[in-house]
Formats: sequence, structure tokens, C-alpha cells
Amino acid sequence: MTSLWLYVVLGAILKIPKRASGITYNEKAVANSSFACRSGFYHEDSKEVTIKLLLYRTSLNINCHLYDISKDDNKENRRKNLLLYTSAGLAPSIMIFNSTFSKVFYFKMTLGEGLETWSIDIPREMITFNTDVAPVEQWFVQFTMHHGLDMFTSDGTLLDHIREPVLQWEDYFGDEIDIINLIPFVRNTKGTKSPCASDVAILGLILDGKINGIFLGVTKFGFMRRNTKWYNMTANICATLNDDCADLSLMNVILTNTHLIILSSLGLFISQDLCDPATEQIKFTRSDFCGFEMDDYLKAKIWYNIQCLANKEDYEVDYISLSFNKDKTLSQESTCFYSNDPFTKWYSCLPQRAKGEKLVSRRVVSFLVDAQQNTGIAVLSQQKDVLVWVNKLTDHRLHAQHKFPAYRFPERDFVPFGMFFHPNSHFLYVYGNQVWLSTDGGNTFILLIKLDNETVTETDACVYNQAIVFVTDKGNIFYTKAGLFRYARLTTVNQDFFSMYFDHLGILYQLSMNATSADRMAVPVMDVNTLLQADDLGFDGVLSPQYITEQQMVFYSHEPLNPGVAATKSRFYNLHVDKALVYGPGGSGMITKIFTHGNPPGFLSSVLVDILERYPTESSTISPCILNTLTILERAQGTNAYRLQLSTTGPNIFKASDREKTVVIPGASSFLIVAIVNDLNALGDATMPIIVPVNKVFESGTWFLYDFGTQNKRHWSILVDRCRYTIQQPDELTLNAIRYLDLGSKLHFKFRVTPVNIAYPVFHMPLMMIAVGRPSLLDGKTSLAVIVTQASLVCDVTTIILTLKNSCSYLKTMHYVLHVPVSASDWLSGEDQTKHNVSAVSHLLKNLPVNYRPPSALGISVPLTENFYNADPSKPRMRDYFRRSKTSGRYKQCANKRNRSECGCTDNMKLSFSVAFSDCKEKVLRMKFPVSKLPLSFTVQDESGSTNLSTPYYITVIEVNNRTNWEISGSDVTSSVIKMREYLAHKLNTTLYNPDGLTISIHGSELFHFRVSTVPAVSFCNLFDEFQIYVDDAPLAFPGQYLVISISMISIGATIFVGFVIQMYEIQLGNVLQRKLLRRNKVSSKSTLSSASTASEESSKKSQQ
Repeated sequence: MTSLWLYVVLGAILKIPKRASGITYNEKAVANSSFACRSGFYHEDSKEVTIKLLLYRTSLNINCHLYDISKDDNKENRRKNLLLYTSAGLAPSIMIFNSTFSKVFYFKMTLGEGLETWSIDIPREMITFNTDVAPVEQWFVQFTMHHGLDMFTSDGTLLDHIREPVLQWEDYFGDEIDIINLIPFVRNTKGTKSPCASDVAILGLILDGKINGIFLGVTKFGFMRRNTKWYNMTANICATLNDDCADLSLMNVILTNTHLIILSSLGLFISQDLCDPATEQIKFTRSDFCGFEMDDYLKAKIWYNIQCLANKEDYEVDYISLSFNKDKTLSQESTCFYSNDPFTKWYSCLPQRAKGEKLVSRRVVSFLVDAQQNTGIAVLSQQKDVLVWVNKLTDHRLHAQHKFPAYRFPERDFVPFGMFFHPNSHFLYVYGNQVWLSTDGGNTFILLIKLDNETVTETDACVYNQAIVFVTDKGNIFYTKAGLFRYARLTTVNQDFFSMYFDHLGILYQLSMNATSADRMAVPVMDVNTLLQADDLGFDGVLSPQYITEQQMVFYSHEPLNPGVAATKSRFYNLHVDKALVYGPGGSGMITKIFTHGNPPGFLSSVLVDILERYPTESSTISPCILNTLTILERAQGTNAYRLQLSTTGPNIFKASDREKTVVIPGASSFLIVAIVNDLNALGDATMPIIVPVNKVFESGTWFLYDFGTQNKRHWSILVDRCRYTIQQPDELTLNAIRYLDLGSKLHFKFRVTPVNIAYPVFHMPLMMIAVGRPSLLDGKTSLAVIVTQASLVCDVTTIILTLKNSCSYLKTMHYVLHVPVSASDWLSGEDQTKHNVSAVSHLLKNLPVNYRPPSALGISVPLTENFYNADPSKPRMRDYFRRSKTSGRYKQCANKRNRSECGCTDNMKLSFSVAFSDCKEKVLRMKFPVSKLPLSFTVQDESGSTNLSTPYYITVIEVNNRTNWEISGSDVTSSVIKMREYLAHKLNTTLYNPDGLTISIHGSELFHFRVSTVPAVSFCNLFDEFQIYVDDAPLAFPGQYLVISISMISIGATIFVGFVIQMYEIQLGNVLQRKLLRRNKVSSKSTLSSASTASEESSKKSQQ
């Protein structure tokens, strides 16, 4: 066991990241082992593609085991791995993160009888406190063997099931059905997914008309498991129609943050708010568009700019648009309409024509609202041109004036089909038989893809790994990454219909129908990296290399030398740009540019290649001619080929296999050998005729041969290159992080891109490009994209997209700094403070009486505040003497509870200074009277750390129980403070202070509860905090103190006066007292004798009777 322990520890040390801090992407280690994890609600097969967990109202319980992909995943092997790593002191950790949250939790390190898994139980409140239904980001989870060690990293997702809006309606979507009888009538499918949780998706069936209705499938596991639920929603839609809905069929379906949008043959239907309580069948309303019939809806398209509105700001809103593929008639206001949530008012996608503007027929192909620049973007077909219009939006209405001049696509054969923004970014794609990319909101475009006789009809994108797929009507699937100006053909799917779908983690699935599966679906996973690197785009043509520099070469494609080969298939095309030209024996280079030409003669096209790994030359064993001396002679008569002549006969001569090889001479033109004349002579086409060294002799070792031909079997290929760039992010930001910009704040981001496995340093091209969605950010949000321009499509990360919001971060808080640090254990400790074993700090804390309320201006015994402290409904209310005291005071946590145990007070509530949790507050900070000029200090804490509260923040101070015997002093009253006081005088009912040098003095006794707030206009945040001070050992309140003093002085004076009189008149006080006592004793004895004789007489009379 000792050797095993040493092996594990050494393995862990070797796997520690090279860099001390930060995240490094594209450097993932390949491991044969992986984690398989399951939650307490669903058993998860260890062979599934990824880990998908659900969070409910209770805690998150996870069990994980380690398995080797090359071995059986059985109990014995699981137990063996558990023992091995636990005995070495290692256990898994889980990091849960999204754009605004990141936290690491550690599994239990236990070894019990029969245990085979590590387990962890995470309380829900450690992840999130909220339980209301609202758009909420799905979390990513990452399992590793102890956080910080790059061992067995396994990725997954975590979905908040109780908050995701669409999942609340699972039982109210309609009748759950089996669609096996519908499959023969399905002619297409349309998919949509939740903007914040891509694993929650909906697939709609488009039928051929023989069967009508609306049928949707819903999944919460990204179609990974065969448990998709199918619903017949026909009745829900028909309930909104007064006419017959026999011809009702689905055209498209869109899921926004809070609504389900259904485009059907009978109109556009908007669901009720999905955040409403789900108690009955979901209801829809129909949007009316005057002048449009069923035939128009059959050809209509709906457009939606996907954005996750979790932690929604006031300026964030969803928009959808509807475009009819037809020309406008007199009875129609427009052929394109858009609306904002809740989608009740609809506006034309085209602004009103300006006076004097020429009347030209325009048809809107697609319309989207740019959420970052707050503009409307329309793709229009105008006669023979395709235009892009960008107009500003104000109060959801389009301006007549363009923000940018109209962009006219230069390719006249471009036929647009649609447009979309990559989610949460500012990359705009317009697609059809070409694909164009804009990074500036529609001002300019760059051609990305040009297709022949096919059109892109469907797209999908992933927000996590920034991947994008384009699906054509011919079944070809093209793949790219957000912001990259390169693409690749992924594969071709030979099916009548299918849909492509990225889950939340970026795994690509092909969705189609399968009557034999449990949910009637076939969902194969596409291994993107394998498909990319397996697709050889090389052609059966001959290439001839020409050195430009040591780091760059030009490869020329020659016209076919063999009959029967078409010239169109022996040349380079745009698809080859940014691919790697890989040579089988070794060497590779990146194709950066393509040239089509007819000169030099015989060559059809060429590419510029940056060398990544040096290409090897032919050896003398294969081509012995390179050991000979070569002379370049004039062109042969009647041809364009130059004569290549060897100087000596013998073994070092031309061979027939040297045909289609290239003679490369440094500093001169290269020559593609097109014919072998004899042992000493060959003909070669020059790649650069203007620098042909005619009649010059080259000794062996000064010229070389390269084989990029096809005669000896093609050894070269054109592939997607492997990943050669790593990205380091020292700040440990997630890939899609959101950061908040408050007024006056600054954000600093650092990125480092490092080339690896390249032959030469690349200085002539930038490694990074920054794209900002809205450079002049004053109000709203913008995306900041860091693009590794030279990264391969197989890199895990090629683009990092950050979102910046002018808003208050929900992590930004203000805190009062105690003048004495007090630990949580001291606040929560219930020990008697008189004991000797309590901490010294605990003596500074005051245990509040049960049902305590602070005094009022009427006195200590007359509490009038509504706030109870240390509440217990089973105990009497303290100082409840007067009518006003009895009618005031309200419980919060303890309302309608019988005793304190039912109040549900948590440790966080007991630690809080907030008046909202006063019922739970048991201890407060104690100070002795008088409290004079106590310094007040506050900090502001956010994602970047903690800073002292200072100008330009200004604050107000109030006492929440309306106590008045306190004052603020020491504030630095500057001219800015005076101006702010004047400006906010009508808004604030209290004094404004500068937080620098602030002090407080308290002249009263018992509990004071203060609330300090920042004033508006200096921050997007309404920052505040509260603190409490209990003033102890205070003098009696007025007039009690003065009465005590007066009575004491009178008593002392009277005593002195009596003593003076006794002394003056020589009164023997002892004798006087003695005589008085003797007189009392005599009187007392006489009374006793008299009583005794009376009693004796009465008793004798009774005895005689």
C-alpha cells in the first residue's frame, strides 16, 4: 500500500499546473479515467456523454466514482479506485460556476465497508437562496481529483429544476402522448431551447398536412436520455380560436425567457407568462395581423435574438419579429412586424418613409433587435440588391434616420435566408447561399462562406464553447467558432430531415425520428473534433512549392497531367483558407490566402502557407538525382517547360518516379517536373518565370526535391489543423463571465496567448483581436470578445466573451466595520458570560432580553417601536405597561408562531444586523456610557475585492426605531457635499454626510439601531448596511438623576443640621434614647400583665359554666 500511496502522490504533483494562478485553456491533459456522477434523484449511466445534475428544493446530493474507459465499470474496480486515492489523502472536488458565480465544494474522504463512491451533500442555500420561478442560468460543474490538480477532469451541468420557467408547466402543456403514429407524417422538425439553460429544449413536429395539430417534445437533459415527453397542444391553441382549427399545423416554435411562441398555419400564438404559477392548462393569445391569410403564415418566419435575462436589468427586454415572404399589398400595413415582451403591441420593421423618398419595393427577409446598441437591424431584398438597414430604437420604436449608411452586399448573386446573433455576443451572421459576418452591429460585413447550388436553412450555436453550425438544404453541415473568419465542413447527413442541437456544454447532437426508441427519437452524438480532422479537403492534383522566406511558402496547383481529370477539381478554393496543408512524412503549414490565376503557364491557383513544421525533402535513397549537379537550360522548343539537366551519368540520375516532384532552389524559381526525357534530362514548369536562373549550375546540396504529386500516391492532405495556441486568463474568469460597471469603476482584464508546436515565431500577424459590441458604454450592456485569430477550430477555446453591464452587481455590498473584530462563534455562543472559559470578546456583547424593544422618547418603560429583538411568542412582551406599547410591535419571523423554535431563525439571521431579522437577533455590541465620537468606517465589497467607502459616495444615517438622542460629527463638509445637499434636499428627509472621518456620539441608553445608506445618483447600487450598539451603565434618565441628587443633598444637610443642634445644646442623645426605651418597656410590661389577668378571668368563668 505504501508504494501505491507514493505513486498517487507523485502523480498528483506531476499534474500540478505549471502556472501558479489563473486558468489556462487548450491545455487539457488526456486521461484514460473519468468521473461518473449521479444525483439523488436520477441514476446516471457512467457511459453517458456528460454529467447532468438537477437541483431541487432540498440539498444537492452527489455520488461519484472513478472509472477507466478501457476497463469494466464494476463494483470491484470502483472500490479499488476509492481505496487507492482515499488512502493517499485525495478525494474529488466539484466546482459549480456560471457567468456570475463560482464556488468549490469538497467530497467526503471516507472508507467504509461496501463503499464504492465518494459522496457530498451541498445545502441548496450554499448555491442559491432564491426559489421563485424566473429565468436562471444553468450552472456548469467540473469534477477533479482535488481542486487545483488537473487530474481526471470531468465536465457536466447543474439545472435548477424548481426555478426554470418552462419546467413548471410540464403537467399543463396538454395531453402527454406517444407519437409513434405521427412519425410517418412528419416532414420536418423545429427546435428551440431555453435562453439560460440549453439543456431545457423543445422540439416541434412539422406534419405533411394529412394529420394536423401542434405536437411538442420537451427535455430537461438535452435529449441525452431517451425520456423526452411529448404533448398534444392542439386543444390549448384551439381554445383561443373562434373559427374551426382543422387546418392547424406547426410552422416554428420559439422559447424566450418568459414565453413560448408558436407560429402556426393559423397565426402567431403567445403563451401566458411562464413565470406565472402553473395551476391549470397553459393559455395562449393570438396576435392579429390585418390582411394576412393562412397561405401567408405557411411561408412566414419568426426571428429571435437569444439572450439570457437572468438577473434582468431595467434596460433588458426580449424582442421577436415576424416576416412574411411576400410583397406588401394595399390592405397591409407592412410585411414584417416586431414586438417586445409581453408581445402585445406590434410595430413595422421598416421606419416610415421620409418625405420625398423614392417609392421602391422592399421586402424584409429578416429583422432583429441589437440588444447592445439598441438598434433594429433589417435584411432587405430590394430589386436586385440585398441591403442591411440599421435604425435606432427609442421606447421600442424605430427612428426614421439610419444609424449607419445602408450596407449593400457586393456579391450580386447573394440570396439571403435569415440572420442571427451569436448568443450573448455581438457577432451578427447573415446567411443564405453565402454567410457574412459583422462584428460592428451591421455597419460592415466580411464574407465567411460561399456555397454552390445550396443554401443555409438552419443554424444553431453554443454560448459555452462559442461553436456554430450551419445546415444546408443539401444536408451539408459547416462548422465555425464565434468571431473566427474560418470554417470547415463537418459532415454530410443523408436524411430527409433532421435538426442540429448544441446542449449547454456544447456537445453537438443530430435530432431525428426513430419509432423503435423509447421517446421515438434518434439522437446520435457528433464527435466534432474527430470529424473535423478526418475530413481531407485535398484534391487529386499536383502541387509545387516555392519558398518566399524561411517561414513562408507558396504552393501552386498545376493543371492535370493525366487525362480524365477535370481542371476544376485540381485547384484551391475558399474552403481551404485557414486549413493546414499536411505532408504525410512530416511537416505542415497554415493556408492563409488563395490566389486564382493563369500565369505562370500551367498553374491554375496558388496558396500562401505559413510554415508550422518544416516539410522534409526527398532523400537520396528515393531520388538519387539530388546527389548530382543540376543545370537549368532554356525552355524546350514549343513548350513553356524549362530543361533540367544533370551533369554526370551513373546511379544518380532521374527516375520515372521523379515525375510530378518539384525542384526547389533557394533564391530562385521552383520547377515542377512534368516529364522525364531521359536519365539526365527532364522538363519542368517554373513557378516564377521572372527569376529562373537560366544556364546556371547548382551543385548537389544547393537544390532539393519535394514530392507533392500524385504519381507515387498523394502524400499531402488539407485538414483542420490541431490546436497550437494556449490561452491564459490570470483573473480566473469563466468563458462567459458577466462583470458590472458602476459609476467611476474600472475593470482590468489580462489575457495571454502562447503559440506551441510551431517551427518559427510568428511576428507578422496578431494573435488576438478584441471586438467590443458597444464601445461608448454609458448606459446598458456590451460584450467584449477576445478572439484568438489563428486558433484552430479543434481548440476548446478560441473566443472568450465577457459581458459588461452598467448596473449594480448583486455581489456588491456595503459593510459596517466593527471597531472590535467579533467571530461568528462569539455571536452565536449561548454560554454564560460570567464563566471563565468564554472568550474575552464575548464580554463586549450584550444578551438581549426576550421580546426586547428599545426605549422611546417617552421613556425606557414606554417602547413604541414595531421591532422586536430576540422574539419568543410564548413569553410575555417586555415593558408592555401602557396602551400605546400594547398596540405597537409586530413579529416578523415569529409571526403566527407559537414559540421561538418555530420562528425558523438560522445562524445567518442571528448574525445579521438587518432590521428585517430583528426577531432572531440575540446579541448586540455593548458599549459603556458615554459613547463619544465613535469612528464609523464602512467598506464596499464586490467581485474584485474590498475597498473603503469614500467619496464620491455620500451617505445618510437614520435610527430605525426613531430614537433621537444621538448625533453625527466629524464629517468633512466640502463644497461638493454642500452642493449635493442642496441638490437632494427635496428628495432626502435627512442630512447627507461625507463618509470620510465620520464619527457618532450617543447620549441615550440601551439599544440603538442605525441604518446607513448611500444616496442616489452616485452609484447604480442602493448600498446600505445596519449596525447596533447597546449603551450600558448609563445614568438615570431625566428627571430621575436630578431627584436622586437633590434628595441625597437634603438628607446630608439635614443630618449635619441635627448633629449641629445636638452639639450646640449638649444633648445627651444616648440618655434620651435610654429613657425613651425604658418608658416603652414599662408600658409594654403593664400591658402584658393586664392582658394576662383578663385572660385568666375569662377562663375561670368558662370553667364554672
